[in-house]
Amino acid sequence: MNLVRRSVLKHPSGIKIETPLLIPSFSSKGCIFPKSKESKYTFFQTNTELPKKENPTSGKISEVAVFLINALGTLTNSMLVSAYDIFHKHIPIFYESSTPEIIFLDSGGYEVGDTFDYSTIIRSTVIANEWKEEYYKEVLEAWPDYVPAVFTSFDVQGESIEKQIESAKQLFSRFRGKQLCAILIKPVSESDKTFTKTLSDMCDNISKLKDFDIIGIADKDMGNSVLVVMQNIAKLRLKLDEAGINIPLHIFGSLDPLTSWLYYISGAELFDGLTWLRYGYFEGRTVYYRNNGILSLGIDKKDDFIRVQSMNDNLYYLMDLQLEMAEFASDHDYDKIQFNGVFFKDAYKNLCKNIEKEI
Repeated sequence: MNLVRRSVLKHPSGIKIETPLLIPSFSSKGCIFPKSKESKYTFFQTNTELPKKENPTSGKISEVAVFLINALGTLTNSMLVSAYDIFHKHIPIFYESSTPEIIFLDSGGYEVGDTFDYSTIIRSTVIANEWKEEYYKEVLEAWPDYVPAVFTSFDVQGESIEKQIESAKQLFSRFRGKQLCAILIKPVSESDKTFTKTLSDMCDNISKLKDFDIIGIADKDMGNSVLVVMQNIAKLRLKLDEAGINIPLHIFGSLDPLTSWLYYISGAELFDGLTWLRYGYFEGRTVYYRNNGILSLGIDKKDDFIRVQSMNDNLYYLMDLQLEMAEFASDHDYDKIQFNGVFFKDAYKNLCKNIEKEI
């Protein structure tokens, strides 16, 4: 059973996006909003008259905007930003300046939802501005054709896969041929903790998924253990292969040296997340900033320096990891994996054993 693969996505602009792809993400969720901040950067201008209400985040520049501005010099390959943050001016837009080769535009469901990804340090109360599909469309329509992007479908919670597909196709009808389009699958019900019902529904509608460039699913939605998530990725990948559909799978919220590898050997090809902003990557593991500073930089460095340096080091780490994963797709040599090669080999054997029991 061969689940590992590489793909080449051809963007309408002419650029080619090669997988595996590790995508650094930015989100205002859980970030600090200062009372006021001057900025020389351009922010999105909405044509919609927003409702006036007390909200400490409205129109403020979030902490994540500073991270984004500082990281742009190193981000050359890809990044993911939220349309919610662009619309509400939490982060600047960089249409006219240096940007990564491809920008993944998320639909904003994460920022307004009451769930957090697994890397979240503090699960604070979400203070969200109003958000609806009308606002998302406004961001999409304002996006210049000359800035290559992947548009993600608007979150449709608790609906059948058939309805999610139809909703995504309607949203993307005006943008096909201009940008790549990814459908973000959501569980068909809140009770589907192991993704069993959702996966079954996807398999029943498998041929309808061929109309998208990428199929995305959030890590937290795919199961209640890492092994269950791996099995669901593998089952979906095998079902797509059986139907002759070579669309790559994008796992949202899984950007770290362990889960990215585990989901890659299970059949997924694109990974994004916020761990690179929150932690440090050290020898195949994710550690909190203070420990990362001690191990990588010494005990005499100031905390602010450790944070900035860790972010930059993480980006270079992801570049090297991406190359390592691409090489693995060619030779499947676990011994060449710099860290945890034996662990990943055992995990793959465990995955195959569980999958074969169900086939």
